[in-house]
Amino acid sequence: MDDLFVAEEPILERLRLRLPLARRVSGARDIKEIPAGSGATPALYLIFDGHAPLAHAGSEQAFEQFWLVVVAVRNVRDAQGGAGERREAGPVLNAVSRALLGWSPGEGFTPFRMVNAPGAHFTGEVALFPMRFATRLVTAGE
Repeated sequence: MDDLFVAEEPILERLRLRLPLARRVSGARDIKEIPAGSGATPALYLIFDGHAPLAHAGSEQAFEQFWLVVVAVRNVRDAQGGAGERREAGPVLNAVSRALLGWSPGEGFTPFRMVNAPGAHFTGEVALFPMRFATRLVTAGE
């Protein structure tokens, strides 16, 4: 494998294909960089969220790679209690899980599974609900 981020584009394409209701599907560097008030929602942002080394043998190293899919919604009804935002985000979160769980982003990757994710984040009028997915792959030295 020449590119450890090769999974990014297939993940974005899968989300675009399986969630046509999303008004935007794009990458982001960090959850803090997701627009606070502008932009159409619901929107999906894909963020590389690190990796963890697993078993190794000789020059081969297995590791787990983590990706956040952040669902951004705006719903001003019951903004204080958040029920409107959760009602807006719930079906989108379910669609994201259905699109990615058990799916592999390419050769050499294991199917995605869901792992612990950070809690919801609120910025301006936008509520951000992250989901974290993991896949495993193996790379080798020379």
